[in-house]
Amino acid sequence: MGMRCYCHHVPGRLRVKIPGLQGEPAEAERVETVLRAIAGVTGVKVNPLTGSVVVLYDPDHTAQDRILNILQDQGLFDASLAITHEEQVRAAVAEFGMRLGRAALGWAVGKSLDASGLSLLAALL
Repeated sequence: MGMRCYCHHVPGRLRVKIPGLQGEPAEAERVETVLRAIAGVTGVKVNPLTGSVVVLYDPDHTAQDRILNILQDQGLFDASLAITHEEQVRAAVAEFGMRLGRAALGWAVGKSLDASGLSLLAALL
């Protein structure tokens, strides 16, 4: 699976993004079959285009960890590659900050070169 898996959880609802499901309808169907067989799971929606899996479950009868462990045991999920919603947001904010910083630096360098270019032109006149 090489790519990062994403998990977001609130009691009774688990969303997992599994990149290995993208473009793999047979594998998506297998995930759905495995999940529906878990006692306490009340609903499953798998999107093979995005690799997104939403599991609705009764927290009194099963738990997020059990669901993820079953997916991992079946080779459908790799917990070592999983990031949480908070980690994904943190990474996106860091990336945005880096891009904004580069843009600001580029603007500042451009302005300083514009100003020195005009100063050079004025000195020559």
